Amino acid sequence: CIIGEKAGEVPGFNFSKAMKESGIVWDEKTLNEYLEHPQKTVKGTRMAFPGLKNPKDRADVIAYLKTLK
Repeated sequence: CIIGEKAGEVPGFNFSKAMKESGIVWDEKTLNEYLEHPQKTVKGTRMAFPGLKNPKDRADVIAYLKTLK
């Protein structure tokens, strides 16, 4: 699960410097902010995803992420 993990630390993935240095520890609040506005939440991220504007969509993604181990 991503909850409780530090951003930019999954082995084998080439994260941007901005993500690695963001200091984010993922929780529901930080995930919600990031999923809504990735570039605003982590300035300099390479994430091309424009974000999810619908709060229910973000809540659904977070609920799904919480099921993963």
